Amino acid sequence: MFEAVAPRYDRINRILSVGLDQGWRRAALRELDCAPGSRILDLCCGTGDLALLLPRDLRPVGCDLTPAMLEIADAKAARRRMAFPGVAGDAMRLPFADDVFDAALVGFGIRNLPDLERGLAEIHRVLAPRAKLVILEFSRPERRVVRLGHEAWLRFAVPGIARLAASGQEPYDYLKDSILSFPDAGALARTLGRAGFRAVSYRHLALGTVAIHSGRRRGRALPRDGAP
Repeated sequence: MFEAVAPRYDRINRILSVGLDQGWRRAALRELDCAPGSRILDLCCGTGDLALLLPRDLRPVGCDLTPAMLEIADAKAARRRMAFPGVAGDAMRLPFADDVFDAALVGFGIRNLPDLERGLAEIHRVLAPRAKLVILEFSRPERRVVRLGHEAWLRFAVPGIARLAASGQEPYDYLKDSILSFPDAGALARTLGRAGFRAVSYRHLALGTVAIHSGRRRGRALPRDGAP
């Protein structure tokens, strides 16, 4: 499915987000606090939109299950004269050693993991102690009137726009279903805590339809009292 949609992926994202998605990515990147030269994992990197907004003194590495997405990311990086090595890999079994990344990003991809807790455990494994994870993902608005409007947009407008702008509707039916079935922001924060992340926080954007979560990997060992 993602192979098929890759050539139109960026264009459809701009249309469906009314041009706001790049602003959401920049807001997520402001959560990072990495020193120059830090190695950043962009997991489920897609076409590289998130990592290619990073400052040039950082060292992003992309990982995605779909080679066609990585090819587009590589071409975009080349046009910007940026280094963005991409690795085709499964988020359930990341092809990286333990403790190698200074931070990790997941932009609109965490809901695609078939086992959320296992995927978060893999991210935790490859992060260095106290390294930060930032997740940008669609969310369910907390206010009832906004939530009802958002669900109507997903159920009726998104498939219609997809029919006009894309060659097939299946990916956008999947988009709608994956957003509606994904845990809300509070539940995702609790799952991050169970996966070993501390100082977990989140904030909503776009009337609650998008959320930015962040947390830090725990150190190598906990103090005897069990505090982070």
